Amino acid sequence: MLRFYCKKTCRTCQKARAWLDERGVAYAFIDYTKTPPPEELIDALLNEYGADALRKRHKRYKELKDKDLAAWKAAILEDPNLLIRPILVFDDGHYLAGFQPELWEAELKARGLL
Repeated sequence: MLRFYCKKTCRTCQKARAWLDERGVAYAFIDYTKTPPPEELIDALLNEYGADALRKRHKRYKELKDKDLAAWKAAILEDPNLLIRPILVFDDGHYLAGFQPELWEAELKARGLL
């Protein structure tokens, strides 16, 4: 089953959740402020996106953007709200970060989930 990491009060997450629900996509909702993503996923996001894995509107973004992966990971583990959201994780570990409806639709269709 898909894992949907987000923050319950985030408007983008709410839009993504409604989008999934409208299409009948089954997923496990995980509020990452209560159950943070596993470190392996955080590592993958940081390795792929670098500083773009951090939310630019977070109050600590400017302080952290020029730091290294280790500093970003430590900050995210301390405060998961720093991490980009939402994150949709497939059973094989592949993930989509940030809500991009066209990309999500293409990936879900390619996997036979839409």
